[in-house]
Amino acid sequence: MKSNILLISTFLTLVLISWTALDHIISRLGLSEDTARKYILQNIAGDFSGAPIGSANEDFGGDENNTGFELQGFKIPYSRLLPDIIKGNKVGTAEELCRYVKDYVSSTEFLAAYKEQRKAAKPVSEPPRLDAAAIASLKSSLKEMETNLPKMKAAKMPASAIQQMEQAIVQMKSQIAAQSDPTPNLTLWKKFYPEDAAVAVKNRLNEYIALTAKVDFTAATTGSGKNKKFVNPAYEAKGPKWKAIYRAGKEVNIAVTAFVKAWLAEGIKTGSSSFPLQAKPGNAKAAAGAAAEEEELSPANRATEGIRSGLKDIKAKAKQIF
Repeated sequence: MKSNILLISTFLTLVLISWTALDHIISRLGLSEDTARKYILQNIAGDFSGAPIGSANEDFGGDENNTGFELQGFKIPYSRLLPDIIKGNKVGTAEELCRYVKDYVSSTEFLAAYKEQRKAAKPVSEPPRLDAAAIASLKSSLKEMETNLPKMKAAKMPASAIQQMEQAIVQMKSQIAAQSDPTPNLTLWKKFYPEDAAVAVKNRLNEYIALTAKVDFTAATTGSGKNKKFVNPAYEAKGPKWKAIYRAGKEVNIAVTAFVKAWLAEGIKTGSSSFPLQAKPGNAKAAAGAAAEEEELSPANRATEGIRSGLKDIKAKAKQIF
C-alpha cells in the first residue's frame, strides 16, 4: 500500500513538473496560450487570412510561389521578452517550444480548432479566368523573357536584374499553369487543409526539414538593425521562412531538426489526448502588448502595398529590366 502511494505521488510530481515547464516557456515569452496556439495552427495551415481561401489569394492571382503569398501564411508572434529568455540557452528554449507544439498538435483541442478553421477557409468564389487571347499573349511574353534571359547573362548584367527576370519567368509560368485549373481556390484549400489534420502537420514538418537543409548559416550580412542585409543578393531575395531559420542560427536548427525527424519517425497523431490551457494569466499585460506590437510589425502588414503581383505586375517587372 505504501509503495503504491509512493508511486502515485512520484507520478503526480512528474506531471506537475511537466506542466510547470510548459507554463513557464509560454509565460516567459509574454504570450497568452490562446495566442500561441493560434499561431501554431495558422502556421501549420499556412493561412492567417481568417477568411475563405480566395478572398486574399486572388490578389496574387492564385500564385503560391511568391513572397507575397508566403507572407500571408507565415508569421512569428512578436515577443519583447525573447532576447532575455534565450540568453545562454537558445537550444533549451527551442526544445521546450518544440515539446509544447507537439503536445498541442497531438491534442483534441488542436484537432477541433483545425476542423473549425478548415471549414471557415473553404472558398466561396473563384478568380476570373482569362480568355484564349490573353493566355496566348502571356505565352508570347514568356517566350520572349526566356529568350532574353541567356542574353542578359552573356552580357553580364547585374545579378539583381537577372534574378528579377528569373523570378518573373517563374511567376509567369505559374500564372499560365493556374489558368488550366477552373477552381484554383478549391485546389489550394484542399492542399492547405487536407481532411486529415495529421497530413497537414506532416507536410509542414517536411517543408521545414527540406528548407533548413538549404539555408547557408555562414552567409555574410552587412549593416545592422533594420538596415541589416545579406551581402549575397540571392540570399537577400529569399523568403521570410528561409530568413527566420537563418536568424535562429545553426545550433538551434540542429536541435529542432533532430526533434522534427524523431517526431516524423514516430508518426504524427492528432486528437489522441486532451491538452487544456495551462499557462497562468500572470503575464496578461505583456501578452496584450506583444500581440499589439506583433500586429504592427507583421511582415504582411508592412508589405501589403508592395507585394501585390498580378499579371500586370509581372509584365511591368519584365519591362523595367530592359
